[in-house]
Amino acid sequence: MNSSWQLIGKIEPQHLIESRLRLHYAIQFIAATGSALAEPLPDYSHTSLAWNPDLKVFVGAVIHAAKSFQVALDPVSLISIILDKHGETIAMFPLEGKTLVEGMDWHKKQISQLGADADKIVFLSYPPDDFPDRAIAHGAAFDTSQVAGRQELANYYANTHQLLQEIVAETEDASPIHTWPHHFDMATLISIPGQKNGEPMTVGVGVSPGDKSYDEPYWYVSPYPYPDTTSLPKLAGRGFWHTQHWVGAVLTASQVTADSAPAQAEQVSSFLHSAVKVSKALLTGTEL
Repeated sequence: MNSSWQLIGKIEPQHLIESRLRLHYAIQFIAATGSALAEPLPDYSHTSLAWNPDLKVFVGAVIHAAKSFQVALDPVSLISIILDKHGETIAMFPLEGKTLVEGMDWHKKQISQLGADADKIVFLSYPPDDFPDRAIAHGAAFDTSQVAGRQELANYYANTHQLLQEIVAETEDASPIHTWPHHFDMATLISIPGQKNGEPMTVGVGVSPGDKSYDEPYWYVSPYPYPDTTSLPKLAGRGFWHTQHWVGAVLTASQVTADSAPAQAEQVSSFLHSAVKVSKALLTGTEL
């Protein structure tokens, strides 16, 4: 189990911010294409990304056209890729020195040649105070330096994908694993039978590369509706409870052991499974 876990912590977690922000903008081509051309889904997962562990790239929804395709991104090289339905490369576009507009023009040209209506593709719109504002949004070009930082982030996603696959396989009513373009978190959503306070019960399980809550990658397990925070149970794996603006179990990257890859995998897995168990108990009122 987790035999392919990649050692993390080679770069201090707080030093990944700029790499994360560049990558966050680079995935928007995938989201825009899915939003415009994929079959719409109620949970908006047609705009999300999946992690392809074989190709080690983010991939978008399959777009059915004269020649079906997916938009992908190599997170380390920051190269945008068009794949056919077999995962073979149709075209590649290095983002180095290119602007968002130039990137969008290239994608539209390639996608139009595959028989899809590329004119429909536009970047997704997010609340201005809830999406990172960077110079690249105002015409600056992509800078693909800091390769080591993006490799480190790719390891976080690849590692977490393994753990989430295990959770999905053993958990009833767990959704497919999605990486969401808005907050750039990779997660599954577990649905719990019944309601609490008149609302459906869910447990979100995933990883964030960092955001306003924490300036470093962190794993989270968030029960909803949020439980009372006065007496939350202890968590395994050095996890703790976040209670400001949202409630969830958290394990930050800086709290993860540096001993070895197997030790890291064991700690994060222990945290996630412990937090899922606790979250279900808090929602359903059952004893731990």
